[in-house]
Amino acid sequence: MKNLSRMAMLVCALLLTTTGCKKKNRDLYDPSSKLEGIQAVWVLDEVKQFDPSNKDLVIDVTEAFKGTNPIELDVKSNDFTFAFNQSNPLFLGSSGTWKFDDNAFPTQIEMTGDAGTNVVKLLQTVRTIDPKLRIQLTRYCGGGTPSTIYQFSFVRK
Repeated sequence: MKNLSRMAMLVCALLLTTTGCKKKNRDLYDPSSKLEGIQAVWVLDEVKQFDPSNKDLVIDVTEAFKGTNPIELDVKSNDFTFAFNQSNPLFLGSSGTWKFDDNAFPTQIEMTGDAGTNVVKLLQTVRTIDPKLRIQLTRYCGGGTPSTIYQFSFVRK
């Protein structure tokens, strides 16, 4: 009788460990569209300036860019255009066209307009649920040496 109850407890323990540890299947959905995610009017919220030769030197220059009229960036995905509400406020021109390096998993945006072509780095994923757009622009000296790095943070309007 003693062996029978031990055997029953052992069977119960084995059943609990094998069935209790089953991973539940999660439904994975298609990745959200980054094209839909970036389409919005974005309001400049914060600007940080970095020295490429000294990454520890970070200056908050937001007040130099924010005035009485907030800088807005209107990005449209249907025709791949962008427009600022001011004349060339962030070294990217006043308006033009844009494209991701990869529409499904972008890491950069190429912006072409009246200030030429600039490539900005996406600092975070931009989806329809994300309230912020964070980009980084590196400015160069005449010889191609990086001179200043700007990180622009926008909030969805």
